[in-house]
Amino acid sequence: MAKNKIYPYAVARIRMLENSLLSQKNYEQLVESKSAAEIFKILSEAGYGGENSINEKNYEEALSNRLSKAYSDVVELVPDENFMDVFLLKNDYHNLKVLVKSEISGKDGSAFLVDGGTVSLEAMREAFASKNYSALHGYMAEAIGKAQDEYAKTQSGQSIDIVMDNYTFKDMVDTAKKCGNEYVSQYVNYLIDITNLKDYLRVRNMKKGTSVFSSVYIHDGSISEDTFLKAFGGDNPAAGLKNCGYDVLCEKMTDGFTAFEKNCDDFMMAFIKDAKYKSLTMEPMVAYIYAVEMEVKTVRIIISGKINGIDTDVIRERLRDAYV
Repeated sequence: MAKNKIYPYAVARIRMLENSLLSQKNYEQLVESKSAAEIFKILSEAGYGGENSINEKNYEEALSNRLSKAYSDVVELVPDENFMDVFLLKNDYHNLKVLVKSEISGKDGSAFLVDGGTVSLEAMREAFASKNYSALHGYMAEAIGKAQDEYAKTQSGQSIDIVMDNYTFKDMVDTAKKCGNEYVSQYVNYLIDITNLKDYLRVRNMKKGTSVFSSVYIHDGSISEDTFLKAFGGDNPAAGLKNCGYDVLCEKMTDGFTAFEKNCDDFMMAFIKDAKYKSLTMEPMVAYIYAVEMEVKTVRIIISGKINGIDTDVIRERLRDAYV
């Protein structure tokens, strides 16, 4: 099993790649920039965009390429392992959302497809064109059928998103189990619990009923659906979630959703940082991917804030913790 393996070369390579990660000091430099153009200059010097200059029109492509490069680097280091699928599956299910919606609406959604999944875009397009989903794996074919059925009942594109999100995590859980590594399984468990916590707070803030929460609730986490449903009865969103294992997060629910979301990301980063003390096993590779994902998210927050004229202090409050 994967947990018994060691990866001395791969981990050594990851340690080198970590040198390219942005630090908290780098984030502060970006925040203090006078304009988005100055941010793009700094990012270009840090390796974003490759040989191409970054600007307001193409920075999303540069961020996407940064992620894709991180994924491909790790896959190349350990081509025979499946733990990377935990990160790549979300791209697969995003593409399934796009293709199902395109099929229903009759509109071409190719511009919204993303590379970097476990199934190539060509194979996915062919599967939908031929209605033969044998090239897909995991729960993907089942998810397509379920999403189509739910849309037929509701006529709502949101129902497709909900189905695909549930199957994304279902596949991630199975992948983590097959991987056989406790660190990867814990990562997925945290991700599910935090997704449910955020959905719980979001639904409460929207003043929607428990039925709405039940429709988006992700199973296989450590906080039961019943625990959440009972918590809806209190005035304080955190009151009914005491002793659920996430008290340090729940206490922040009254700070507003944006602040809570940041705290959730920082909670995950604190968990991921344990990989710094691993020298041979797969943890540093998992951590590196998450670190790049959070870096890209943070850079996007900073750029968006500058472009939209958001106050520097407000942007700073939204910064995620850096891995390095």
